[in-house]
Amino acid sequence: MTSALDNSSIHEKILAMAKDLKLYTFADYKEYMKNDLTKQEFLYNLLSTEASIKDQNRYRYRLKNAAFPIVKTLDTFEFDQDRLPELKKDTVMELATCEFIAKKQNVVAIGGSGTGKTHIITALGVEAIRKGYTVKFRRASELVTQMTEAANEKLLTRFLKNINACDALIIDELGYLSYDAAGASLLFQIFASRYETKSIMVTSNLEFSKWVTFLGKDEHMTSALIGRLVHQSTILNMNGENYRLQKRNKP
Repeated sequence: MTSALDNSSIHEKILAMAKDLKLYTFADYKEYMKNDLTKQEFLYNLLSTEASIKDQNRYRYRLKNAAFPIVKTLDTFEFDQDRLPELKKDTVMELATCEFIAKKQNVVAIGGSGTGKTHIITALGVEAIRKGYTVKFRRASELVTQMTEAANEKLLTRFLKNINACDALIIDELGYLSYDAAGASLLFQIFASRYETKSIMVTSNLEFSKWVTFLGKDEHMTSALIGRLVHQSTILNMNGENYRLQKRNKP
């Protein structure tokens, strides 16, 4: 009787400690106890399961924190040479290794509306998260608005520190809206602060020669921004047929 009480007490202590240490697999340790397992195998199964659960939880947290409007993956992207003749699948799959993030390099996807730029860049962001990197997704207009509000509240330095904490920053839809000199200057601060220190992934509907039209019409600053962005950068030429229109027009 005493031994049974002792075992029960030990079991309760194991459950309590597992909860305190957030080792939830250990709370279910009895499910892993099998007569044909050695003590080392039993412990290994517990630890490997716990590690797998924690990896999944970290992945879900990073994915949520990235704030993707819609999660997209590379396996659902249609690489069609007829529709996107200049986009090389091998180049995209090389980017999916995320070596460019380790090397503090950038990716720029340029092409017309509906060609899949956001899909590709989001999918690369998801791959980065799978590999343990932190990612943040912002539409360009959203980013400028947030920075303007932070500047007005004298919190711009704090905002920049927060946004630059991620390994890869995605700036989507750059070029769809125009910015005045103040807004363009705020965008420049983002590119300048991450230059050769953290990666940026950008989508734009306009070729570089037209960026001055939406960046406050400041040629000097636009040139400086583009120079920082394209230095050690991979450019994805995604000019081609609008995917959404193509699907809609199919009989």
